Amino acid sequence: MDKKIRMWITIFSISLLALLGIYYFAFDFQYLDYSVTEEGQFVLHEGLNEPGAIVNSDVSDKQDSLSILGSYMDQFNKWVLVFICVIPFFMATYAVLFNDQLMKDALKKKKYLSITVIANVTVLSIFVYQWIRSIELVNDAYHNVMF
Repeated sequence: MDKKIRMWITIFSISLLALLGIYYFAFDFQYLDYSVTEEGQFVLHEGLNEPGAIVNSDVSDKQDSLSILGSYMDQFNKWVLVFICVIPFFMATYAVLFNDQLMKDALKKKKYLSITVIANVTVLSIFVYQWIRSIELVNDAYHNVMF
């Protein structure tokens, strides 16, 4: 097997396992989540912030709105997971492209680097669009639950 391919697979595997491990142990694959206390108060779980109950929020009678909010949060969490699974691809590709011992041909390096940068910007743009779209949906659903 070629050195470039071995290096790419190694970096891809290590970074994928590391990022998925961090996302699992830090967030339990749920960047956004909610719960309802026994008193019917809404509790929002966001990232690494401590979850806190929203004071004076009785959501015990809003099960339909909570269900919609939960589905939008699940959709958002899936996009975060997809992005985390795509990041190692670019990490490994850049590591191989910037390794001078493996990429001796400057013309090929420039060509592959430009293709990788274009692909990276495209994927990042798609992710930012989906992030904004999902956050707007979550925000609207949150307002339907609370107000």
